[in-house]
Amino acid sequence: MRGIRWRVKGRDRAALESLRRYTRYNVLFSMIAVASVLLLSEVRDQPSPLRLAGLAAGLVLVGLGHWRWTVRSIDRPAGRMPWWQAVAFTAVAGGLLVVAFTTVGNGAVWALAAGLIGHDLLVGRFPEAGWRFAAGFAALMGVVVTVTMLVTGEDAVLQQVVLVFWLTLVMTGAEVVLLRQWTLTLELEKARLDAAELATTKERLRLAEDLHDILGHALEVVSLKSELASRLSEVDPERSRAELTEVQRLARGAVHDVRALVQGRRSTELAIELAGARGLLESAGIRWQFTGDPARLGAEASQLLGRVLREAVTNLLRHADATHCLVRLEIRRDRAVLHVRNDGVAPMREDGREGSGLRGLTRRITEAGGEFSAEAHGNAFEVRAEVPR
Repeated sequence: MRGIRWRVKGRDRAALESLRRYTRYNVLFSMIAVASVLLLSEVRDQPSPLRLAGLAAGLVLVGLGHWRWTVRSIDRPAGRMPWWQAVAFTAVAGGLLVVAFTTVGNGAVWALAAGLIGHDLLVGRFPEAGWRFAAGFAALMGVVVTVTMLVTGEDAVLQQVVLVFWLTLVMTGAEVVLLRQWTLTLELEKARLDAAELATTKERLRLAEDLHDILGHALEVVSLKSELASRLSEVDPERSRAELTEVQRLARGAVHDVRALVQGRRSTELAIELAGARGLLESAGIRWQFTGDPARLGAEASQLLGRVLREAVTNLLRHADATHCLVRLEIRRDRAVLHVRNDGVAPMREDGREGSGLRGLTRRITEAGGEFSAEAHGNAFEVRAEVPR
């Protein structure tokens, strides 16, 4: 229930500030209304100067405490009320009721002021206790009134004690309900901002993974073909020029893919990635074999498995000394499984951890309800991805 400020802009900030002012005015109005009721009840009964002075002093202390721990808590965090203040406020509440019941006048109505103090204690000292503290505080005020009335020899003790307990509890609860709307609004706003920040983080992660896929794959191929062109430059100039032309085409394709990624138009369908993988592996002198029917895949499954194939081929070229690559697509009733197996060295980091590409694939496929693994089997390495069709 303590006031907290979160950074918001524009209309959101204006709406929050408007609700903040509305809540603050309501709390101030309730405090003024209670003070008016108490003073009018005393004027009607024409109290003695001693009673009026004692109750007025107590009412001033109630107002100051309520301003410090309830009204100001709407604008900024109120902090934790020191124990000595909690004891002092409790004594003020009890003292008000003692004065109200030991002098001639309407004593029970002053339980409303005690209820305001109860709410201050709830906000400043015991926010976690909630209604348990409110009921306990009201019961304590009832005990104070019981002792006071027994000492003074007053009648109808039970009736007055029940009334004091009820008024104290209702006043404390009324303030809690009044501030609850503001508290819930702050919690909802914080949840909205957290969700927006999480969405932004996820989008940045997705963009980083996509850039890794595009540039990592393209640069690996460019490096491979540039090295091949360099070796062929003297023995087969025509073939060397052809490889350099292919390098230029791949570079332009990478630029096109980056632009398509920024504009949200880049596709990684499995059928498209298969065509690229075939040409890439064949140009690297790696025999390859594919079995399966990509046309039976749904759009999302095709996109995910296309990413898997691209990352697997990129890692194969970067890390493995392979001569053969087997790509197998299994279509089941409601699942699709892609196997990419090569007979080279396992494309893993030297420290045994997965690279960022494999981690990104694991996250994406897990979020889609699938399973992903990349493991060595003897002298071979297999990437396996299972996703919903």
